[in-house]
Amino acid sequence: MAGCKKLCWGEADVRCPFYKKDSREEKSIRCEGFEKDCLVESRFRTLAQREKHMGRYCVSHFEGCPVYKSTYDNKYREDEA
Repeated sequence: MAGCKKLCWGEADVRCPFYKKDSREEKSIRCEGFEKDCLVESRFRTLAQREKHMGRYCVSHFEGCPVYKSTYDNKYREDEA
C-alpha cells in the first residue's frame, strides 16, 4: 500500500485502529483520542493535504502518525506494564 498513488481514500482502505471517520467536505479526519471519551480531529487546508495524510498514515504506516503515537502512548502503553 505504501507505494500506491491513489488520490481518494475511503473508510474501507484504512488500517489504523484509532480511525473513526473522515469528511471530504470538511477536509478532516477524526480519530480516537488520547484520553477516555476523547476524539481528535485533524483539519486540513486542502483536500489534497488530507488525502496525502491518509495515504501516508491511515492506510499504511499508522504507527508513525502523531495522533496514533499520542493515543497509544497515553492510553494503552500504560496497560502493558
